Amino acid sequence: MDNSNKQKILNEFGTMKMLEQDACEFYLKALQDESVKDEEVRNCFRIIAEDEQHHIELVDRIRNIVNNCL
Repeated sequence: MDNSNKQKILNEFGTMKMLEQDACEFYLKALQDESVKDEEVRNCFRIIAEDEQHHIELVDRIRNIVNNCL
């Protein structure tokens, strides 16, 4: 793979990571919002934030694979 294509893929995954980070931060803020009283809703926000953090880790792993193996 030529360097320009590799860089394009890395940039796309960089953008994806930023979106995942924004989503994670959104759900963490929603979780901390004192006006959200329903424990079931708060638990959903917690689970989604954890999922988003996992997505961030996956994107990092993919970026490392692309960077080191392509």
